[in-house]
Amino acid sequence: MAQQPPLLRDVIDIKENISTSDFVLSLAEATTPEGAQNALKDYVVTERLLENFDEALALIKSSLDGHRSKAAYLHGSFGSGKSHFMAVLSALLSGDPAARARTEFDPVLTKHEWLTTDGKRFLLVPYHMLGAKALEQRVLGGYVTHVKKLHPDAPTPQVYRTDSLFADIRANRATYGDEAVIRGLGGSDAGDGETDEWGEGFAWTPQLLDTALAAEENHEGGTPLNLRNPSAPAELRAKLVNDASTNLFPGFAKNAAENEHGFISLDAGLSVIAEHAKSLGYDGLILFLDELILWLATLIHEQKFVAREASKITNFVEGGDARRAIPVVSFIARQRDLRELVGEEVSGAAEASIQDTLNLASGRFDKITLEDRNLPQIAHARILKPKDAEAERLVEAAFEQTKRVGTQVWDTLLGSEKGTTGADAESFRLTYPFSPAFMDTLVHISSALQRSRTGLKLMGQLLADHRNELRLGQLIPVGDLYPVIAEGGDKPFTDSLKVVFEAADKLYKTKLRPYLLSSYDITEDDVEQYVNRPEAITDPQRANRCRMFVGDNRLVCTLLLSALAPSVPSLAELTIRRLGALNHGSVLAPIPGAEVGIIKNKVAEWAARFPEIKETGTDANPGVRLELSGVDVDSVIANAQVNDNPGNRVALARRLLSEELGVEHGQLSDQLGFVWRGTSRTAEIVFGNVADEDELPDHDLMPQDDGRWRIAIDLPFDEGEWGPVEDVNRIRRLRERQQGERSRIVAWLPAHLSAQRFADFRRLVVIDKALADEHRFDTQYAGHLNADNRSRAKGLLETQREALLKQVKGAFKQAYGLAQKHAADVVPDFDDHLVPLPDVDGLTLSFGQSLHDGIRHVAGKLLAHQYPAHPDLDADGTGTAVKSADTRKVFTHVRAAAEARDGRVEVPAADRKLMQRIAGPLRLGQQKEAYFELSRYWADHFRQLASAQGVTGDLSLITLTDWTDKPDPRGLPDFLARLVVAAFAEMDDRVWVRGGTVLDPAPELSAIKDHDALRSQPLPAESDWDTARQRFETIFGQKAPALRRGRMVNQFARQIIEAARAHRDHAADLVHQLEAHASFLGLDQTADTGRLALARRSLQLLDALTAEAGKGAAGAKKTVEALASFDLGQTSADRYGTSIKQAHSVAEAVASAPWGTLELAAGLGPEGAALLDSLRNVARDDQRTADLRDALARTQREVVALVKRSQAAATPPPPPVAPQPT
Repeated sequence: MAQQPPLLRDVIDIKENISTSDFVLSLAEATTPEGAQNALKDYVVTERLLENFDEALALIKSSLDGHRSKAAYLHGSFGSGKSHFMAVLSALLSGDPAARARTEFDPVLTKHEWLTTDGKRFLLVPYHMLGAKALEQRVLGGYVTHVKKLHPDAPTPQVYRTDSLFADIRANRATYGDEAVIRGLGGSDAGDGETDEWGEGFAWTPQLLDTALAAEENHEGGTPLNLRNPSAPAELRAKLVNDASTNLFPGFAKNAAENEHGFISLDAGLSVIAEHAKSLGYDGLILFLDELILWLATLIHEQKFVAREASKITNFVEGGDARRAIPVVSFIARQRDLRELVGEEVSGAAEASIQDTLNLASGRFDKITLEDRNLPQIAHARILKPKDAEAERLVEAAFEQTKRVGTQVWDTLLGSEKGTTGADAESFRLTYPFSPAFMDTLVHISSALQRSRTGLKLMGQLLADHRNELRLGQLIPVGDLYPVIAEGGDKPFTDSLKVVFEAADKLYKTKLRPYLLSSYDITEDDVEQYVNRPEAITDPQRANRCRMFVGDNRLVCTLLLSALAPSVPSLAELTIRRLGALNHGSVLAPIPGAEVGIIKNKVAEWAARFPEIKETGTDANPGVRLELSGVDVDSVIANAQVNDNPGNRVALARRLLSEELGVEHGQLSDQLGFVWRGTSRTAEIVFGNVADEDELPDHDLMPQDDGRWRIAIDLPFDEGEWGPVEDVNRIRRLRERQQGERSRIVAWLPAHLSAQRFADFRRLVVIDKALADEHRFDTQYAGHLNADNRSRAKGLLETQREALLKQVKGAFKQAYGLAQKHAADVVPDFDDHLVPLPDVDGLTLSFGQSLHDGIRHVAGKLLAHQYPAHPDLDADGTGTAVKSADTRKVFTHVRAAAEARDGRVEVPAADRKLMQRIAGPLRLGQQKEAYFELSRYWADHFRQLASAQGVTGDLSLITLTDWTDKPDPRGLPDFLARLVVAAFAEMDDRVWVRGGTVLDPAPELSAIKDHDALRSQPLPAESDWDTARQRFETIFGQKAPALRRGRMVNQFARQIIEAARAHRDHAADLVHQLEAHASFLGLDQTADTGRLALARRSLQLLDALTAEAGKGAAGAKKTVEALASFDLGQTSADRYGTSIKQAHSVAEAVASAPWGTLELAAGLGPEGAALLDSLRNVARDDQRTADLRDALARTQREVVALVKRSQAAATPPPPPVAPQPT
């Protein structure tokens, strides 16, 4: 067994106990000769502190040289050594030999030789301001008290208000007489001729008393008062005040010191004490004001008081007197700028007024900053210095070992560059085993919460507390800081911090710590033994539980610290990794580096239990936050406890599982929609206790839709005696009863939740129901809270619900076999989670999947068992289902390839991936780089099956769909099966029929009906096809299909019939009109050529082309053949086309011709006869040769013109007109 490192107490001196006086300096005591010796003995001088002493001495020197009062804030965090600094400065100013013997001060004393050469004397007055009733009361009264100790015989400075004193003197004169009063004043022996203590023969007389009592009170300064032999009224008044307060009423000064109204103003008082100090032979008055700012901070909510006292601060540097008798230099200790505190705690006009005053003072005060970066050096020298050289070597080796903890942990231990005490290895080396992050936290926490214990004292306390078990190499966890602070009895000095601190303390003592103790089944006595007397615990398991409790307690305490001091860089936005690093060594993991996962699980557990703890961050960088509110949410939960019943528990479990699984609620059953091998599928879901035949009878376990699977999902808890084993037995019994039946069932059986996790689930039920009903929440569950606290309680419960949901869902995942089981979450003795009927080979769960993915994995396995030959239409695993629109695109390219002579077609780039995804796996063809090549697989497959089964004639869609599942089931969805059949129709040149009738045009994929069928299409001879195509395009002027295929034959026949029907009536009308006017037009009705013969032949052609209409595939073939075989005679198809296409307009022209006008031509002589001959010649020719429409219109115009000319020639000219008389 490896030897343990030595205890830390063996290498550095660690006290067994820390007393209240350790590391705490009383400034009043430290300014005495003996106190100065003690202060100097322990004082650590750093380079930065030498700069601070230089600043302080320079301030004093400038004050002396300029004969002006000055002041400086001595700024530093709590524990930075402000009191110690003032004590040492006092020793330097007073010429203390011990101070000047310290060689570290040589550079400062050399620079400030005036301290020794100028012979200046300073009156150094220390003050402790906490508890003061007013600045005058503590500053002026404290001066009197201090001077009385140094100069007992000196006269009392005139800093008191004398109204009450003089009233008492007058009352005594009236009661006891002047003689008794004068004797009490100490002047009774003067008449004997003896001099008093001042060497003068002054004695009080009634007349002098009258003068003194009548004199006005004056503190304006100026000429020094002669109190040895007073003569002026002001001097007599001062003498009377001194003698009366010293001899006649010795309790007056003491009583005045406790009375905030017992002193003159601070401005006047400072002048008085400056005058008084000068009279005692001093060259400067140095005031050390300790805790002045803290005093005001503790009273910050007494706005009038703070405003009044803050307004007096400027008197330390300026006053009504142009110059005080000697300069007054004030050093005011400050750990926080009061302006910041005013901004946080005071608002409105009061804040503005105080801020103005403080800004005025800040502008007139110097600032000497005692940096926290001094703390590592001071701590090392005071409490962490190794005992000897060997101890130093051991500590250095332990520190080097600590540096190898890993980059992330090391960086966390160093803290942030924003830290106050230093974030480098050298600082860590000085404070080892306290990390820089710890030191930074210590400074911030101490500043916020402490008054009586410095950072050094807290460090000493921690070392003393762990003296018996802390070994070299172990670091002091940050979490250990909270109990030391919380148990100290100190309270924050601001109300806002008090509320937060009290909430933290209550949360820790009443909830967090008891919970941790309960979780590890230990008591406070066990912990006390483990920490202080570990040998007393003989049970290794109990000792291990205590160890884990201590580690968890440190984590929890760190969370509390992060809530109390969120400005500490290492605690801000706390991550799980940083939480562990700040408490390095507190949580042990079997695998190095696994501590983060362990702590993350702990935090998740706590967040589910306590609404104040919230998980933050991301999955990659999880974090945690503790929010303090003080709202009693437990009482709200207690009021809502009525909702914790079996019905609500089952309902919530089903809802959570449905959400996690992605199950949708249907009318008859729950449905699981998912994509399997690129196709949308559905499985039926039923929740319930599988073992309970009353809750889930056999028929509820059977799928309602043939071909589907039903998945029965049990719940991870049972309210009765049932368990997973009984669930398995139920399915086995059902299998025995269902022999030979094709049931498709699988039971998904979970392990049961652990007692703790089931309790969490029940708590979740209560919270979920409470939040679901807003009215009941406000009136019943949280009705005892005010509106603000109700809102806060709701927010906390919503947060806790989220944490509990996360915890419960994680436990569900374990229970259903998708994650490693932990005894803290589930009962780990059950693994037979899937029980199918019938047996399914390889039906296992995929470890690590979510419930959503896990059930789809199971459903996919079931379908793979049911449809082993189903193609994978999602080879890339995108989870996207093929859509009907996709099949339409595929079919378009399949048809194009089928119509191509070489069975291949170029596919647009945008569709090539789709063809690879669908056409290839469906065996429709192969998509090359650019071209798609059609496959003959399905044509051969269906022909073989038809031949084998003796099927002739039409092949029905139902039969062909069934054949897609041969030899192994494919289970293609209907729209994909229709794509395969439609592709086969194109491959094998078949046409669709419905009810025995050919469907022309062929139906779209989505329009194919269940009872449709495919039929082989008879084709015309290729020569007939080509002839018909040529004649059709020539005669009718339309484009004919090129490919001689079954579908094209039907299409062509349809085009022919439609064109023939469009022209047939007009062609018949043309024949009728020509025959009706044949005599006039000179048409030979027996001729085989000419216009009339072509019109009659064209009508015969059109009748022949429509004769087979509606007679199916055979009729279509005959129609094409009719066009190809029709005898056109000696007339070209072009002339037939002209006759047919212009029949309508020619017939209309003949029918509407003005025959009466045209008949006039016969009586118009040779010219008329010529017109008729010309018209008749056009009528005899076909339309392509001569246009009869133009001839009729032209002949009409010419006949009319001829008639007009004839009439003009036959009419004689009119007689001349007789002239009119003029």
